Amino acid sequence: MLQDLIKKRRSVRLFNGKKVPREDILSIIEAGTWAPTGCNNQELRFLVLDDEKDIGEFIKFKPFFKGISTVILVFCDMSLPLSKMYHEKASRSLQFIDTGLALENMVLYAKSLGIDSCVVNLSEYHFGQREASLIKKIIKQIKIVFGLHASSKNNFEFFLRNYIRIGGNFKIMAGVVFGYAGREPDINKEMHGGKKIMREKVDHYIIHKGRSDNG
Repeated sequence: MLQDLIKKRRSVRLFNGKKVPREDILSIIEAGTWAPTGCNNQELRFLVLDDEKDIGEFIKFKPFFKGISTVILVFCDMSLPLSKMYHEKASRSLQFIDTGLALENMVLYAKSLGIDSCVVNLSEYHFGQREASLIKKIIKQIKIVFGLHASSKNNFEFFLRNYIRIGGNFKIMAGVVFGYAGREPDINKEMHGGKKIMREKVDHYIIHKGRSDNG
């Protein structure tokens, strides 16, 4: 059942290094393309990184991953006529909703093939390592404010435009890594982000009319 598959899929960060067949990666992307998009814009584009050198460069921005097979970067094509709506306040969130829908299709379909995954938060403002000193943090923020972050080789925007050579009309939305789990989280024991992985009963997440956050 689909419900069982949803509950079985976990975010995996430690993979065993085995390569996912290219045809499976293409079918996973195809599943993403069938997700709904706002106004049927179909603006999402996908870049596959499966070369060891490319993956090594990517991991500089997300060093907690081990043994991944494939990285898929998800972009929004801002050159499409309908994509201009993303500059309007009322429609700005559509590109993120569309990305989330596509990613969920992809990770669930991948799990149905026995392939594990983890969705990755990415933006053009990501740097390869956290700045330790206050001065370096201030310099980094100044670069972001004045649009100079892309000049830093330690910045994800530099990686996209200069290393991979992706056109400026493609806006990075997210990434997702695939492979075969070297270790799967035990949802009955483990915590992540300060919370247990196991979910509460469904009523815990439902908002009831006439009841405040404090009950």
